Formats: sequence, structure tokens, C-alpha cells
Amino acid sequence: MQGDNDNHQPMFNLPRVILAFILLSAGIFVGRTWYLGGDGATTFLLTFSFTPMRYRFLASGVDFPGGWAAGLWSPFTYVFLSPTPSALVFDLLWLTAFGSAVARRFGPWRFVGFSATAALVGAGLYWLLMRDGQSVLLGPSFVVAALLGAAIRFVYAAGIGGIMTMGGDAWNQPALGIVEMWSDVRVLQLFGFIFAANALFAVLYASSGLDGRALLQNALGYIVGILLFSLFDPRRPVPGRAG
Repeated sequence: MQGDNDNHQPMFNLPRVILAFILLSAGIFVGRTWYLGGDGATTFLLTFSFTPMRYRFLASGVDFPGGWAAGLWSPFTYVFLSPTPSALVFDLLWLTAFGSAVARRFGPWRFVGFSATAALVGAGLYWLLMRDGQSVLLGPSFVVAALLGAAIRFVYAAGIGGIMTMGGDAWNQPALGIVEMWSDVRVLQLFGFIFAANALFAVLYASSGLDGRALLQNALGYIVGILLFSLFDPRRPVPGRAG
């Protein structure tokens, strides 16, 4: 497969890091659903998902799948464990649309660093929000939300249509400052579209147990992405633009 910015068109018009994320997430879902059954699938999920009860059990001397080592990797590996096929498809579609622009702008290693940082922050916020300590965090929703927040800092010039068609050079646009973006109509339109899509998702999947805390965490993900963007953006900010 050719480089992300080559003049030739690759078989998949996606950055390789995005394609790798999609294939890994889909492969893990298929593997645990069709090849690990019953107790095996449960043990796998408990080993690689993030849950506050892991640390409580281990601190009490009670065994938990993965042990203390999983306590180190689970704040990152949970992003590859989508709970349902519909959630997997929904998250990967958003990842493809907005994450691709971020991956092209950051490059693969900065993209991985940004995503890992967002995953760690998402795990910490989940621990604070889910005070019962028995919930399990699965899927890349928070990281995808952070990528949306990061993308909005610079894809505003392409509009919704330009982003969804993956055309143009939206990934290479000058970034807006944090203060400046709230006065740009195009940014507000993008936010409106994103929150409308999330509201629709909440209505469609309310029966699956989705609650206000999950929606709040996604909203916090957008904010985290907006704030983290400047730490990973390799391009110099435009003079006079704060953030």
C-alpha cells in the first residue's frame, strides 16, 4: 500500500493507521464473537476492557482476569472492543470520516499518541462518572469524539460535504484558535450536525441501556480533542490565533 500523501490513488483511500485500526477492531470483534464462546469471550473482555472494579478487586487480593498487568494496558486496549455490531459500524464510520483528516495532518505516530492520550483521559473520566465501580468501558466512542473535536479545529473550510466525501485538502487547512472557532458559523454547523447525530443514536439505542452519563462522556470527548489538538499538531499556529 502506498503512502498517505502519494499522488497515486491507493486501493483504499484511507491513511494506513486508520485502516489498521479498522481491521484490528473488526478482527477482534469477529474473533471474540465467533471463535471465543461463553466464558472465553467473557474472560477476554474482562482482560482487555477498562473497568474500575479491576483495581478494587486486585487491591483486595481477589484475582481478576489479566491481573495487574491488565491494569496498565486496559486504559488503552478498551478502544478496540466494540460491544455490538451496530456500535462497531457507527464508530468506524465516524473514525473514517473525521479521523482520516486528523491522521493525514498529524502523521501516524502523532495520531497514535493523540489517540492513546485521549483513551487514557477517557478511562479516567469514565471512572469518575461511573461511581458504582462495576461498569465496563468498551469501544472507541470517546477517542472518536476526541478526534471529531480535533478535526473541527481545521476542517471547517471543507464543510460537512467535503469531510464526508473525503475530498480536497481539508486536513491541511490552517487551524482555528479555541476562542476563534466559537464565532465561526461553519464550526457551529458542524457541531450541530455532530450533536444531532449523537441524539439520533441515543434515541435509536436507548433500549440497549445507553444513559445520560455515556452521552456526557462523548460530549467531554469533543472538548478533550479540541484541547489536545495543539499539543500534537505539527503545523505552526496562524499568528493571532489563541490555542
